[in-house]
Amino acid sequence: MNVLLTTDVFPPGGGGSGRSTATLARALAGRGHHVRVVVARHETKEQTEWDGVAVSEVAIPAARMGSRARETAYARGLERELGEEAWDLVHAQHWLSALATHVAAPRLPMVVTVRDYWPSCIWSTMLSGTKECPGCSYTRRVVCAGRRRPWMWPLAPLVPPFIGAELQRRATLLAEARAVVAVSRHVARSLPDIARPEVIPNFSSELGTSFEKPSDLPGRYLLFIGKLEPNKAPDRLLPVLEAAKTDIPLVVAGSGSMSAGLRREAERLGRKVTWLGWVDEERTRALMQHADAVIFPSRWQEPLSRVLLDGLAVGAVLVVEPTGGSAELVVHEESGVLGTGFEALGQELARVLDDEAFAARLRQGALARADAVFSEKAVLPRIEALYRSVSEP
Repeated sequence: MNVLLTTDVFPPGGGGSGRSTATLARALAGRGHHVRVVVARHETKEQTEWDGVAVSEVAIPAARMGSRARETAYARGLERELGEEAWDLVHAQHWLSALATHVAAPRLPMVVTVRDYWPSCIWSTMLSGTKECPGCSYTRRVVCAGRRRPWMWPLAPLVPPFIGAELQRRATLLAEARAVVAVSRHVARSLPDIARPEVIPNFSSELGTSFEKPSDLPGRYLLFIGKLEPNKAPDRLLPVLEAAKTDIPLVVAGSGSMSAGLRREAERLGRKVTWLGWVDEERTRALMQHADAVIFPSRWQEPLSRVLLDGLAVGAVLVVEPTGGSAELVVHEESGVLGTGFEALGQELARVLDDEAFAARLRQGALARADAVFSEKAVLPRIEALYRSVSEP
């Protein structure tokens, strides 16, 4: 089949969403499909291919208030990139690419993947400040607009109708798509009824690969991988270690607005922490495979974490806060352990550190779950079947 993938992000960089799109593109090409990726970037990289897959870039303006200018630029660029090729379908990977594709290619059968909460939340997080949103009412929209854009507080009471109109536009987009894919059951439940989603998770194409142990880190270490932002709850890491009563060094791979505060707190507590900043995909997997445990707190409802998916694929010991789709990835005491709040996470961490046999079983369970549910062989045939169904006249 001739498959066009449109996306907001793509390697190099791009976080979990970009990596999931890249994994799909590579797997489709490996099965003999003709694949091209069109990615929107406000700073283009002159990229033309990735791992044998053709890549085209569309320049869009940097993010400011609203997304219409970026959407329009993406749609115009996408129209040029479509060319004369006979595409069987287009698969939009995220919200901006979906909106732009809907405008640029109205006659092409379109599949839309929903990776977070953009159809139901203008900010895509379902968070109000640092807490779970209690509901998208008029008052809540005023509060959210003011918190997200403090300079907007005087105008915030005027914003809710615009938010409502935008969410309705997104719902209409999903209703008009030939198919909608939710990456987890939790995400599917958050979608408007007219979306009719099919739950197909992201997957890993490299299971059980052995990585060399990082030589620049302590012999034993605990690991956190992710953005140092409130929704990822990195401020719970040190309390988790205190609750576990462990002095094993912590390694943090990630960056973000909370970095400076976390460093100060670690220094105050006398904790040994190695701050790596952002690390690439291969090093990420090596870090997880050789860590005594990967600690995964979270403040938001994780849609389907790429960190946890990769952790399963390398046989990591996963200590996880079960928000959103995380409990769909990790089965308690089989492929990891689950605990809500830093005290419970600390207790579960202590269990895996004190019982080597238990930790070894969790590693094997993680690999088994990745192979059975989140592998290329388990997921890609479902995507191909969906493609065939939407491309039929």
